[in-house]
Amino acid sequence: MNTELIRKRKSVRTYKAEPIPMELMNQVKTYLKKDNGLFDVPVDFTILNVKKDGIGSPVIVGADTYVAGKVRKQKNAELSFGYAFEKFILYVTSLGLGSVWLAATIDRKSFEKAIDLIDDEIMPAVTPLGYAAEKRSIRENLMRKGMKSDSRLPFSSLFFQDTFQTPMNETNAGMWQLPLEMVRLAPSATNKQPWRIIVQKDRVHFYEKKTAGYAKESFGDIQKVDLGIALCHFEIAAQERGLSGKWIQSDPNIATLENTEYMATYELEV
Repeated sequence: MNTELIRKRKSVRTYKAEPIPMELMNQVKTYLKKDNGLFDVPVDFTILNVKKDGIGSPVIVGADTYVAGKVRKQKNAELSFGYAFEKFILYVTSLGLGSVWLAATIDRKSFEKAIDLIDDEIMPAVTPLGYAAEKRSIRENLMRKGMKSDSRLPFSSLFFQDTFQTPMNETNAGMWQLPLEMVRLAPSATNKQPWRIIVQKDRVHFYEKKTAGYAKESFGDIQKVDLGIALCHFEIAAQERGLSGKWIQSDPNIATLENTEYMATYELEV
C-alpha cells in the first residue's frame, strides 16, 4: 500500500470482456481472508459471479465478477467497512484490476440475497472486478461529468489548525501535508467529500460533515463509510512518511461546525 496506488486508482465502470486469471483470483481470495477491519469491527467479503448469483448493476458494462462486503450493525460499523473496503480496492489496483465503489446503483436485493445478509448486518457497498476497457462508455463519461468525479475541494476547506476557525494550507501542514493530500484525493459518495480534519500537534482529529439524507439509508450512513476511506488513505500516507501512529476515539471537545460529528483521531506514537 502506498500513495502511488492512491493517485493511480480510478473508478472503472466499463470493463473488457476478459476473464481474470485463476492465479490472480487466488491472490484476491487470500487477501480477503485477512481481518482488515478497524476498531475491532470485522468486515466479511464475498466474491460473486453475475450469472451464477444473479447480481449486477445498470451502470457497469462488461464485468462478470463482483466483491460484496458486509458488517454487523454496531458502533464504528461504517468506519471499519470503509477502511477495509478501500484497502481491498487499493490492493486490487496493485494487481492491475479495475474497481469502483457502488452503493445506490446496484440491484441491492439480489446482492444481499447472494451474500446471505441477515437482519443485524448491512452491506454498504460492492465493487466489480476486471480489466478496464480502453474507452469508457458514454454513460460512464456522463456520470463522471455529472458527479464532477475528478474535482476536489481546496485544502483550506477541508483541513484546519487547532480549531475550525483556522484553515490550513499545504505550506503550513508540515509533516501532515502528504497524509492530508491523500485524504483530499479519496473517493466519496457523489463526491461530497464529507471529511473535515483538525490538526493539533501530534494528534489529527477526523470529523464527518453530514449531508442531509445520507444517514437515513437502510445500508447505513454512507458518509461514515467515506470517513473510513479517508482514515485508510491517511494511514497509508503517514506510514510512507515514516510516521508511526494509532487510531483512537477520544473526542477533543473542539467547537464544531454545523452538522459535524467527531469520528476518530490519529495519535502519533512517541
